[in-house]
Amino acid sequence: MKVLNLLLITFTLYSCASFNNPRQIKEEQLDGLKFESLKRYDEARLNSPAQGKDPLSLCHQGDFDEAYEKFKAKLDKNLNNYVYWNKISTCYILQKKYTQAKKFLDLAMSTAKTNTQKSVIINNFGVIQMENQNFHEAKGYFKKSIALDKKALTPRYNLSQIYLRFGLYKNASEEIDLLLKKNTKDVDFLNAKAHLELMQNNYKAALVYFHKIPKSYRGRDDIATNMAMTYLMLGLYDNAQAALDNADKSNSYYLAGQLNISKKLNKRLKK
Repeated sequence: MKVLNLLLITFTLYSCASFNNPRQIKEEQLDGLKFESLKRYDEARLNSPAQGKDPLSLCHQGDFDEAYEKFKAKLDKNLNNYVYWNKISTCYILQKKYTQAKKFLDLAMSTAKTNTQKSVIINNFGVIQMENQNFHEAKGYFKKSIALDKKALTPRYNLSQIYLRFGLYKNASEEIDLLLKKNTKDVDFLNAKAHLELMQNNYKAALVYFHKIPKSYRGRDDIATNMAMTYLMLGLYDNAQAALDNADKSNSYYLAGQLNISKKLNKRLKK
């Protein structure tokens, strides 16, 4: 009864958001995490027959009210199912409702039976910490998740992002190289490797990995910004400008960087 009350209290309805996933990967062969996460699915993949009307798929599309109704309808059959509770927590993470997400992760952990199952849950605890800028705590969760399931790729990717952020390039390289061994075509793995080489001033090597990313993904703000910087450092100014022109310019986090590169380009071209 306590579990049921928690579910009914914390299930609140939200208006649907339009589908907008800047990290979407349309082709399955380019998605190394396709068996572990829906986070990089585009709308077509989320609506595929394999996904059906899975409530978690609905959450990734912003249809939270419909998703929660479906979750509630399945409550009685899933009281001891860690996947059920973990999916609900993921929906709250997508909404940035972290207090609610933690409650359902606790329920997921109480019903998890194997280390692999526990690894998935602990990774999500790490995601919450990372979303809240608690990077030291997030790192601990991701490392624990990997220890529980050495085959899991998602916590390795998440851990690599923390290492990159804080300039721990040797650590980042170990994780990214392992990820690329598992999938040499994954867009985010390649971007992480290119970013790693760029940060170490290995500009030609960075460009090699950027060029392995399909052209249809090079306009993504994070990729376009780093590509432009790489071209700039190599003195390929026209290419740098083309990369900036191709950027989506939809992510405010990267706009300042793009503007800074543009100013440097203008100075170079005036000389």
